[in-house]
Amino acid sequence: MSASASRPVQQPERFGRLWWLPFRGMGNGLSDDGWAAVADVDATIVRRLLAELRAAGVPAHAAPLTGWPSRPRPRPPGHASDERRYRLWVGTSAYSRAEDVLRIRLPVLLKRARS
Repeated sequence: MSASASRPVQQPERFGRLWWLPFRGMGNGLSDDGWAAVADVDATIVRRLLAELRAAGVPAHAAPLTGWPSRPRPRPPGHASDERRYRLWVGTSAYSRAEDVLRIRLPVLLKRARS
């Protein structure tokens, strides 16, 4: 019987810096050596949020949540389903700057999207 073994990727630079991010997503044109998921956001604001992060110099990538394995969880009334949500990834070198942008700009973008 054989077991699967975890092996490090040889020469990861040949795949490019975004090789492990979800392929169905979109980026803001900036790149980083490492990436971290920072938030799940509604599809109505994802493009504007990527632009805001780019303006702040934060590398970002967003991919639809559909197809991601997740545990079922209760949702409050009016909460968007996973079909309309994106997972937002940011470059680890600018993670704290991304948190600042999200804290300041996310409420404004959500307010505009609702009106």
